[in-house]
Amino acid sequence: MNYRREIDGLRSVAVIPVVLFHAGFQRFSGGFVGVDIFFVISGYLITSIIIAERDKGHFSLLKFYERRARRILPVLFFVLLCCLPFAWAWMLPEQMASFARSIIAVCLFGSNFLFWHESGGYFAAASEEQPLLHTWSLAVEEQYYMLFPLFVMLVWRFGRRALIGAIAAVALASLLLAQYGSVNFATANFYLPNTRAWELLAGSLCAFLLTGGKEYRSNVLSLAGLAIIVFSIFNYDQTTPFPSLYALVPVLGAVLIILYGPQGTLTAKLLSTRPMVGVGLISYSLYLWHQPVFAFARIRNLTEPSLVLMSMLALASTGLAYLSWRFVETPFRKTSAAQLLQTPARILGGGGIAAALFIGIGFYGVSDNGLQLRLPPAALTALAEQEHHDPIMETCLFDKGEASLPHPVKDCLTKHSTGSKTILIGDSHAAALGGEALRSFDADNVDLYVMSHSACVGFSGFYVSNPKYKLRCNPFFTGIEDYIRKSGMETIIMASRWSLYIDGTPFDNGEGGIEPLQPTYADLFDRLGEQAEQDDPARKARVLKQYVEDIKAHLAAGRNVVLVYPIPEAGWNVPELVAKSAMSGIQNLEFSTSYKRYQQRNNAVIAAFDAISHPNLFRVRPADYFCDSFLKDRCINSLSAEKVFYFDDDHPSDRGARLVVPAILKAVETIEARKAGEARKAGEARNTGAALVTR
Repeated sequence: MNYRREIDGLRSVAVIPVVLFHAGFQRFSGGFVGVDIFFVISGYLITSIIIAERDKGHFSLLKFYERRARRILPVLFFVLLCCLPFAWAWMLPEQMASFARSIIAVCLFGSNFLFWHESGGYFAAASEEQPLLHTWSLAVEEQYYMLFPLFVMLVWRFGRRALIGAIAAVALASLLLAQYGSVNFATANFYLPNTRAWELLAGSLCAFLLTGGKEYRSNVLSLAGLAIIVFSIFNYDQTTPFPSLYALVPVLGAVLIILYGPQGTLTAKLLSTRPMVGVGLISYSLYLWHQPVFAFARIRNLTEPSLVLMSMLALASTGLAYLSWRFVETPFRKTSAAQLLQTPARILGGGGIAAALFIGIGFYGVSDNGLQLRLPPAALTALAEQEHHDPIMETCLFDKGEASLPHPVKDCLTKHSTGSKTILIGDSHAAALGGEALRSFDADNVDLYVMSHSACVGFSGFYVSNPKYKLRCNPFFTGIEDYIRKSGMETIIMASRWSLYIDGTPFDNGEGGIEPLQPTYADLFDRLGEQAEQDDPARKARVLKQYVEDIKAHLAAGRNVVLVYPIPEAGWNVPELVAKSAMSGIQNLEFSTSYKRYQQRNNAVIAAFDAISHPNLFRVRPADYFCDSFLKDRCINSLSAEKVFYFDDDHPSDRGARLVVPAILKAVETIEARKAGEARKAGEARNTGAALVTR
């Protein structure tokens, strides 16, 4: 197989957008398509080698696997080795345990399956702190390398035409499955080989079309291929279903360049320039280095690193890539590099031994819940706050849209009661308050029932953009409201992330703390088919208007309403922020966010709630306790490792709930006292009337 400089140039077109995308450059929002280009290139090159060797009659499966081991393993193991000291020094226990599991999975070429099961998705913000996240694509390629040669050897006996037809049929089936999966199982669809195989097989088909030294030249088609790749890099983003039919664009672009862009075309001239070829030569090393470098920078920093820092780290990754290419990759690809690794058995055996050692390290890293022994006591104390929220978050926070619960759910009531005329409803913020509320109400002999649902406004008639919860909110709260009517519920306590469902954006505290949440917004259920955009002012206005109307509907029905205004969000994961600070030797573990930022986020909701006037409406303003009670113009997140007020980036911990719940209890006590007073007056009136009749 003849060397094609333009293919190395195409590798640079693939790797540079991936690096810039992972660095956080939003202009390269579709940079992830570089992986799809790599798949096409890999399929083409591997199949070309198999065809060439088989035509000469000396294809060896053992030799094939030896070449893959020489190409893949040495630099991969070297990068893993370099990651270990940084993981030990900087990672929180949960991160360490996840990293250790990923080491095991990488060595078994199964990291795509691991990240499918563990991650919230490739584009989830938490994934940015996974140093080995990018190895999912290596796993897909290795799974292809293991199976494809066997497939070729099995089917080729029926003739080349039959083999090409079989490859095309499998590729088409894989593409159709990817399109179906993009709608029905998006995370699995992204990571699994059966929905990625068509991209590699597209490259394989190119190899068959170019066998025997055939060349096709077309400036128009090859430039068109380059153009549509560039289009996808700058126009796709995290909301683009992927892989799906959308992936045809970058894959087709790579195919057109491979088929129609050999030397002599304008495309080849562009891709064969020295810088493009140079980056292409080190592309594998650069791909391996960039994600660990970026991830450890994000882990080490208390806030999201700046783009300036990430740019510098991208350059540093390029330098590391050159060094590992020059001194690790290249020597090991030559059979004369080391006497001990000259034979296939030795290189494969050596790789197996190294993999076993890393697997052992991985199992050690999983022990002790992520090697907690590394952390100072203050860090462990702060991290414990992540678990210090009531079990109600597991029992009374629903997430499957249960429409017909056996009300009342026993575990969601105050202990001494079998029923309650007071209910706390809402989303996970209501649940975060619920455990402390049940304890406080129970201690005061006041009945309370808690019902909440993840990612749902506490009313029926809404859907949310989050695909998991989209159709679950309306039936759940329709059932709750039906129970409220039938049971004669008298007091409704409402708590939700009101502003999130209107604005839709994750909270950004303006100080480097950006909530790792996909855009989540609400709209009226009867507008489900319209799919209004997140930034649509009309959608925001009607959602806010419906909030007010639903609150007024409860009031008009004669119920009391305790309205909990928006709880201040933190933006950063507070326990982790405190723990990382303690690990860095920082003594002052007091953190807060801007009250002005809170106002900007919530002003529309606050103004709408303030405008509601009714004697049965009682207001609880969490900002009075998180902000005014502690700091002027700031909202407190933590005072020390022992006093952390959130268990993540927006939910109050039990300690945080204790700031707000007394005000809720006081409002309910006021309602109960008023009811008792009214009952007493009514009794006195009846007695007076009876006395008059007697006379």
